[in-house]
Amino acid sequence: MKTVSFALAAGAALVLGTGAATAADFYKGKKVTVFITSGSGGSVDLMGRLGARHLGKHLPGNPTVLAKNKTGAGGLVGANYIYNQAPKDGTELGSSLNSIPFAPLFYGKKSKAKFDPNKFNWIGSPVKFVAVSIAWHTSKIKKWQDLRKHTTVVGSSGMGSSSTVDGFVMNNLMGFKYKVIIGYPSGSDIDLAMIRGETEGRVTTAWAGITSRHPDWLTDKKVTLLYQMGLERYPGVPASVPLIIDAVEDPMKKAALKLKMAAYDVGYPIYAPPGTPAERVATLRKGYADTFASKELLAEAKKARVDIAPLSGEKVAGIVAEAYAAPQNVQELLRAAIRPPGKLDKAKTVRIAGVIKAVKKKGRLEVSAGAGTAKMRVGKKTKIKINGKKAKRSALKAGMMCDIDYFGEGGQAKNISCK
Repeated sequence: MKTVSFALAAGAALVLGTGAATAADFYKGKKVTVFITSGSGGSVDLMGRLGARHLGKHLPGNPTVLAKNKTGAGGLVGANYIYNQAPKDGTELGSSLNSIPFAPLFYGKKSKAKFDPNKFNWIGSPVKFVAVSIAWHTSKIKKWQDLRKHTTVVGSSGMGSSSTVDGFVMNNLMGFKYKVIIGYPSGSDIDLAMIRGETEGRVTTAWAGITSRHPDWLTDKKVTLLYQMGLERYPGVPASVPLIIDAVEDPMKKAALKLKMAAYDVGYPIYAPPGTPAERVATLRKGYADTFASKELLAEAKKARVDIAPLSGEKVAGIVAEAYAAPQNVQELLRAAIRPPGKLDKAKTVRIAGVIKAVKKKGRLEVSAGAGTAKMRVGKKTKIKINGKKAKRSALKAGMMCDIDYFGEGGQAKNISCK
């Protein structure tokens, strides 16, 4: 596993000496919350929680650090919250999809982003977002050129997610025929839909997500690696997998695609609200730098089969600033390529009526329905009612008769109504 030292800002010197004592006084006894703007089960969640678990030991005063998912609109809900509502004191941070800093650029005035990316205080990133496009082994798609011949159904969470945006971009700039189905609540639900045969692959999925959670997909050849995203080849991805930008011949289309691919270089960015004091930003940057260099985190990352090759906050800020300085005609071409083709189909749920057979750890349910047993997860966005009243997950008990809408076998429940 390749490890690169986290470049420290010159301003980090502010956290030394008197600055360190001030930071310790501030953070001692405090709670720091890292809001992960994606659902559970994906690489963004994995990386966000990995850093959060170790951050408290590397901040002055050793505050308690919690990671919470704050989802919606492909990550924009969480980012909007950090920019507009989070306290500007370094106690609430965001951890997002790589596409989030570029949402205003990609969508222009139609963007639902309520923030100026250049005004966020970028803290850093654990590694670049290394992404590949895959097809499930039962699909007729066996190489990237097949995407120009056959309509390929793929799943996504929302309009702002990388899977949706990249699908539109690749259709318009590369002539692919992706059909994007939106509305899956998490990355794991998108994977399950592919495994069940509801979809045929993923436009964009994290290489770290495959190697950490699904290494059998590679060893057992359950997926075909079609191409790699980004501006440069990543050494961990097999050399036989082409870098798709190398296949673009039209200069303008290539420039637009390069602008889109720049988003992958920011990886899994961590950020604080605008207005956060400079010395607090420097403290957080150093804290995350030390976190990503710690033996404990690196050992956990190795066990999880993910690489850590950190980017400094200054590096992330520079990538974002450079992208927004791109020529206007290139920006406009990219925005046109991102534009949705029309109303998109939404992921469908399955409705069952049955008796809860077992309530297991991490919100997993087994429900007797008909002649079989259905398995599902209860997530934070699952709406639960018991006897017509809103209820928490902990209120679900074995023996309850329930009507349930859920996203297929093993997927997240959307609605649960029990008696």
